[in-house]
Amino acid sequence: MIKLTDEQKAYIGAPIDQHVYLNACPGSGKTEVVAAMVAKVVEEWTRFPSGIAVLTFSNSATDELKNRLVRYLGEPLGFPHLVSTFDSFVHSRMVASIASEVTEFPGKDGDSRIRILENKADIFHTRKKICGRSVSACKYNYDLETKGFTFSTGERTRDKQLNDAPITNVALEDLINTKKRFWAAGFATYKDVDMIALAALKRPSLKSYFQCLAKRFPLVIVDECQDLSAEHLAMVRKLHGLGVKFHFIGDLNQSIYGFRKSNPDNVKALLAELGFAELPLTANWRSGQSIVDLCSDLVRIKRISGNPEIAPVKPLLLQYAKCPSELIPKIIELTNGYEDVVVVARGHSTLQRFRRGDSFKGVEMLALACVAASNGSNKDLNVAVALFAEWLADRLSLQATRSGPHCPVAIESKLDWRKFIHQCLKHLVVAGAADTNLTWKEWAAVAKKNLRNLPDQAFVLDEISGDLEPLRGLELRSPAKQGGIALSVRLNQAVAQQPVADVLRYETIHQVKGETHDATVVVSSLQKGIHLSHWKEWLASPTSEGARFAYVASSRPRHMLIWAVKNLKADEIKTLTGLGFELV
Repeated sequence: MIKLTDEQKAYIGAPIDQHVYLNACPGSGKTEVVAAMVAKVVEEWTRFPSGIAVLTFSNSATDELKNRLVRYLGEPLGFPHLVSTFDSFVHSRMVASIASEVTEFPGKDGDSRIRILENKADIFHTRKKICGRSVSACKYNYDLETKGFTFSTGERTRDKQLNDAPITNVALEDLINTKKRFWAAGFATYKDVDMIALAALKRPSLKSYFQCLAKRFPLVIVDECQDLSAEHLAMVRKLHGLGVKFHFIGDLNQSIYGFRKSNPDNVKALLAELGFAELPLTANWRSGQSIVDLCSDLVRIKRISGNPEIAPVKPLLLQYAKCPSELIPKIIELTNGYEDVVVVARGHSTLQRFRRGDSFKGVEMLALACVAASNGSNKDLNVAVALFAEWLADRLSLQATRSGPHCPVAIESKLDWRKFIHQCLKHLVVAGAADTNLTWKEWAAVAKKNLRNLPDQAFVLDEISGDLEPLRGLELRSPAKQGGIALSVRLNQAVAQQPVADVLRYETIHQVKGETHDATVVVSSLQKGIHLSHWKEWLASPTSEGARFAYVASSRPRHMLIWAVKNLKADEIKTLTGLGFELV
């Protein structure tokens, strides 16, 4: 247990019969404080069978909170209380039992569960064309904030075209009806589940159901409240009207889920509207003072105190000429002695360039999966499974869920799917598809032959056997101008990095949110305009999401913060050193 500060004690003693907002800066120990507060409430709880619900936004955050509670309570938190993700709470507690009244899905073989699909699925298309093409119900959702549909097809140019296009009344009605058909068949996206919940909350016939839910969970604690979407906030308003009290925990400057339509201004407005009492956590116990000062300046907030026991090492600035992977030796040298060193970027493409020199895709992704599967370590095998599953799902246009990875909706067991992918890789490796001495032309012939006979293998799952039939006519071609060159010339750029991978970890900014590292390397993209991934976009406005990306990423390390950027001009160096960086 930690020694609690007066600010932390104030929240642990906060009333549970009113709305409270715990405004917690990075490194303030909020997870520990929330665990201590929940443990105190649970031990004093007298309202059985009612309980409290503690909601997070990721499975890892849920697991971490459960572990902390075990330390306080001496056993796992059990009935009548609940710790889960917000999405799971909406799906299982608010929607599951009554979804059919909104969706009109009658169930199948006695199973009325809604199956969640990601936008890679391509079923239930609009009957009218928009911008010349019909659109799958999986690839658009209703946005409560803009009062219209937003499209997410996976094609950036097409998404912009669709989202900019005027929607006629006829097209709007078709979009609505397509969603209804999609729901009635028992499918939904995660955003759809939110809309189903809101529709249910408005139905007079379901009022008593939600009144019971409000009595079941009279107190709901929401961690990382800055990640609440407009739909989530609408649910909070409805549940507030039924008597539920909320404790919001978070830092509005760490709102980095704009693509999910989370907006810190909306959260701030709700806090004022419902009269939340604000309590602060203003001491950062994670980082040295120099890192804390830089983070405060990124979002232009009042400087706070860092950990006085950590040396205030100035953040470092490294430059690369063409590819961030040039900096790997220097980063290893600078971070020597630190155990937990993480390379962080806004997007996977920047991380791939850092780790592999260039991004791998298509046939190169398939080849890399084969090579990684042959290396022997569990870590490499996990990489191989993820790469091959993604390649297979894309190649066959499988209707896949977000987990598994890329597990087709027809397959109930994610474990069976992973075993199948593993067997596929073994099949290819045994055939020689992991031999980096082959030329790309030779490798393509080996891989094509053995992928074509994949549908005939005994390990093929019955649920997917029909989907594999297109592999019988598969064509594979070498990368452009690489046919006579050995795989090793290209792939060993990635394979050679494996010793480095044991020292450095590579994650996106969203993946490290909430983490603590010994040293963090924040990598800027080569140019602006790609998902706010360039350092100039981080500094453009202190209230922008770009600034919040930089704030979240840069507030992870205890001891050392490094920014890796493309070669700078003199005025750019002046800007960054003026912010507190030391040029290496």
